[in-house]
Amino acid sequence: MSLKTAHDSQSCDSDSRLAVTLTVAELRELIREEIQALQNGKEAELLTPEQLAGRLAVPLSWVYEQSRQGNIPTHRMGRYIRFDLREVIESQKKNGSPS
Repeated sequence: MSLKTAHDSQSCDSDSRLAVTLTVAELRELIREEIQALQNGKEAELLTPEQLAGRLAVPLSWVYEQSRQGNIPTHRMGRYIRFDLREVIESQKKNGSPS
């Protein structure tokens, strides 16, 4: 799968932002790969809102809005929120495509 990216030439670390353009087919394939990895025993990890937005290739505002509205499973730890990618994907399967 080839991804079109837009970022500066500086090195990318875990806190860097990266704009990614995906077709619907590429997004579906990415989600399928994540589901397959989770089903193959990959340990679930809790993601920050920024990490979830990046993994799903959606705007960060979508993550916060869906969490606030109760449309995606959210784990609260004090004032922090985290997401299990598998739970979010499953919730979107049940509810149809992302809102």
